Amino acid sequence: MKQALLELMEEKHFDQITVQDIADKADISRKTFYLHYVDKYDLLDRVIEESLEELRAFSESVCEMDWLPATEMCFQYLQNHYAFFSTMLTSKGAPYFRARFLAFEFEAFQEELRRTTGDRPGALQDVMIPFVVHAYVGIVEWWLANGMPYPPKVMAEHVGTLLQALYETPMHRDKIG
Repeated sequence: MKQALLELMEEKHFDQITVQDIADKADISRKTFYLHYVDKYDLLDRVIEESLEELRAFSESVCEMDWLPATEMCFQYLQNHYAFFSTMLTSKGAPYFRARFLAFEFEAFQEELRRTTGDRPGALQDVMIPFVVHAYVGIVEWWLANGMPYPPKVMAEHVGTLLQALYETPMHRDKIG
């Protein structure tokens, strides 16, 4: 049923998908669908939760790596799950997923900054973290929407260069580091 939902979301907007569409695509009855899920929103929530838990486990496995290899691994992960992420982050996808993905990345970048610079709250972090997260999610969306025109290694190098420049500004060193 989860795969059926994702396949349908590649074809049309989530709001246009019915439980009957999902049941037909999964080759099950509506009764079987309702044995597992309350409605299509429940199914979508579970798909999102499972994907974020998988992403969280993956992120934990690369968090001890240096920035460049870790970022490359992240883009490789996105490439390996292209169908899911491109569907969920497009206009046909679920805006709710984008909000959850942003929150996930916000937490991850915040933890990375805390790990590398210590727990020093301040205006710079309050501005930098949302800036970095929105830029990162935006470039991921662009990359996926354009069919991944560059390999993960190239994306990691470019994103890494931009983030390194941001983290190494004199203002950043004075206020955070």
